[in-house]
Amino acid sequence: MRSPSLRQPESIHPALWRGSQLARSRQAAAPTGFPILDQELPARGWPLGSLIEFMPSQPGIGEIHLLRPALASLDTGRSIALVDPPYEPCFHCWLNWGLQAHRPLWIQPKTSSDTLWAAEQILKHNACSALLCWADRLRPASLRRLHLAAQQTDMLFILLRPPSAAQQASAAPLRLSLSAWGQGVQVSIIKRRGPLCSRPLPIVLYPERMPHTMVNAHETTLDQRLPAHALPGSVLSLVGH
Repeated sequence: MRSPSLRQPESIHPALWRGSQLARSRQAAAPTGFPILDQELPARGWPLGSLIEFMPSQPGIGEIHLLRPALASLDTGRSIALVDPPYEPCFHCWLNWGLQAHRPLWIQPKTSSDTLWAAEQILKHNACSALLCWADRLRPASLRRLHLAAQQTDMLFILLRPPSAAQQASAAPLRLSLSAWGQGVQVSIIKRRGPLCSRPLPIVLYPERMPHTMVNAHETTLDQRLPAHALPGSVLSLVGH
């Protein structure tokens, strides 16, 4: 007979859980706004005070739209920081999303080192309700430092990285790969505190594009145009996708 503590390892320490079940997180979380996603996350939402990695197949496929419900639920007394986004943010879209009370803070570092420094300073001072930071090449030590800094805050911290980063080790307890889908994005959870999530999750971001009869996401053809990559001198909307 197994002891009760082995059947419920979280009773020994909240950081323990059975490998066959999702960890029972006690940390605060922002609801994702998508039940199919909430039920696959240990915190039943985006964990606050934690490093979360997004790895979209390319910028502008809906990664910011995916965060829209969570951003709307955050404290309006602090800004939402956008550090080194690939495109210029569109404030008109911000208004259309009903986020006018959530002040966006657009930061354009000159170097990758400046990007990490800006992100770390925002986390250190718990200065914003959310931090969205775009970074390419990061060393494991830098990721650990950012995660440790995030744990001292109540912020929603999303680090957006290229898809190749999925092959690298990371201190982030939650890592997601995103790909374009006709009605939104498909989310693959590649790391979480719990068992492997074996299937991509189709997240509907554009209900107006829904067919009368939903078909399997794996069989749905891509019917939305992917955004063009930014060209020199062009201004593309980050939050408009």
